[in-house]
Amino acid sequence: MAALDHLSERDKAVLRSIFDPTATIAADVVEDAGDQFLEDEEEPTTEAHKESIALCAEGVRLAEAGKLEQALECMTRGVQAAPDRAAGYNDRAQLLRIMKKDDDAMSDLNHAIQLTAGKQSRARALALCQRGVLLRKRGNDDDARVAFTEAAKLGSSFAKKQVIELNPYAALCNQMLSQVMRGETDIKL
Repeated sequence: MAALDHLSERDKAVLRSIFDPTATIAADVVEDAGDQFLEDEEEPTTEAHKESIALCAEGVRLAEAGKLEQALECMTRGVQAAPDRAAGYNDRAQLLRIMKKDDDAMSDLNHAIQLTAGKQSRARALALCQRGVLLRKRGNDDDARVAFTEAAKLGSSFAKKQVIELNPYAALCNQMLSQVMRGETDIKL
């Protein structure tokens, strides 16, 4: 994304941690090498898409500066500029999650998922990951597992970890292993 080229690698890592649930923060993180998306996003071909990308990037900068309401206005203009661009809804949903507007975020994620139906794209995987996070927050682990499973099939390493974490057998094994590692002799199931 050309609008972010002037940022340091650390700044980019921080922004990814805010707007990409699959990202991790570390001083030297450039990209999450674990993500292997089946399809990447297409390059913007229309002026509307280019405008949307620029507005969403400006929204990210505003959010980083703590100007969340201004960031939301900017990202909303980005979504309006190219309503068929799923990544814009993803970006705005992440901001809405930060603002604790989970219902609005879920609405944006559902729209992004509808726009990417039949595609195996990064935008779809990220929307599914965010949906899974919100569903887990609401205590709906079964639907979260479904969202994470699809995102994992699309190449999200974050989703793969969540699928494992939501597997009751894996959780039981992890619990027993933790007890063994702590030196407990009375293993409780």
